[in-house]
Amino acid sequence: MSPPPDRPEILDSDHLSARTREILTSRLSVTEALPRTLSLQAYAVLDALLPVLLPLDEILPPGTDISMTARIDAALSGPRDGWRFADLPPDAQAWEAALLTLDDATFAQHGLRFIHLAPDLRGTMLDALMAGQIGLDREGRLTAPQMKRWAGDLRGEVVDCVMSDPRIQQALGISSSLTGGDTVFQGFKNVGPDSREDFEPQAIAPLTNMADATQ
Repeated sequence: MSPPPDRPEILDSDHLSARTREILTSRLSVTEALPRTLSLQAYAVLDALLPVLLPLDEILPPGTDISMTARIDAALSGPRDGWRFADLPPDAQAWEAALLTLDDATFAQHGLRFIHLAPDLRGTMLDALMAGQIGLDREGRLTAPQMKRWAGDLRGEVVDCVMSDPRIQQALGISSSLTGGDTVFQGFKNVGPDSREDFEPQAIAPLTNMADATQ
């Protein structure tokens, strides 16, 4: 399996508009020195959580960083889509409270902070979170039912972040951005099952991990 290039070929396609190319290219170099929205503690928990929730080893070469933590943190600063569960606070507050709840619950159960757990124990804590078994009934934290709600937001945000990266799109053969150029519209002619256009990227990585993350 060949790894996707650091600058994916789809960014140079004439089926990509200049505006879309600019947006996709900006996602190659997210270099936030400090969190924009979350506290340092919550940011560190998120950074330790993401590789366990959605491993990208089979999709990206070793050492490739798509800056998921920084991009999610930046996205939480807004603007957002205006939708949330009624029993959760606004997004930025919910994420801060949820990540700190996970960290405190981890310490209560294991005597260690989440970032210091082995990967398998982090996975165990995530499974318990998803099952509604982790929560704290005090100010600034989320209850178990709220944490289970938030777990859905977590998975959705992570998948959105990953699938919007052009390196991931290249590796998985995703062509949804290739909807035409700037001067001449170049649409899709072959729209039948399993049909592909010559300009569409060929998938070089499996979808297994992506499917697991949405379960």
